[in-house]
Amino acid sequence: MLPLPPEGPLPSLNTVLKTTPDNPSGDPHGHGHAHEAGEAAGKVIGGGLGVVIGFGILLLTFGPVLWAPLWAAFSAGVRVKALAHNGWLTAGAAIAAGLVVAFVQFLLLVQKSPVLRYPAVLLFSLAWVGGLWLELTAPPHNWLVPPPWHAPGPWAMGLVGVGTVIYAGLYLLILTRFGKGRWARTWQLIK
Repeated sequence: MLPLPPEGPLPSLNTVLKTTPDNPSGDPHGHGHAHEAGEAAGKVIGGGLGVVIGFGILLLTFGPVLWAPLWAAFSAGVRVKALAHNGWLTAGAAIAAGLVVAFVQFLLLVQKSPVLRYPAVLLFSLAWVGGLWLELTAPPHNWLVPPPWHAPGPWAMGLVGVGTVIYAGLYLLILTRFGKGRWARTWQLIK
């Protein structure tokens, strides 16, 4: 059986959107909720992207300072775990190795004397830029172990050298701000 048609005239659809001073967009649901939701979503996405980009810039900027202590902590932890099979001992060795390397790095980087400071900055910059080059050009591998070593060609060696000099210059500019503090002066070995 087919349903009977309704009696009387069919209701017309109100498809005309009227704009008023309270509703300038003519949105039938009110005050432009879609626009407000789009703005809120844009702020959330923009804020999240800003955090990711800021974290990436900080990681690239302070890469040499973070890389050496973390690598020392990881390698010490792996060695102690292989020998002792003790979680607390492994964690303690990793933390101690990371702190020792961070302290040695700190001592080298806050020096005013170019005899200690410039070679340390150049070495850390070379390790960081060369390590990035090695990581980016290596075949897929486990990120917890170093990539397989392959010698750079002449163009790659030139690019790593130029990148090291540029990075060391930027790194020295950043370090000059930290080296002028009163706390840094007490740790300077050569005045």
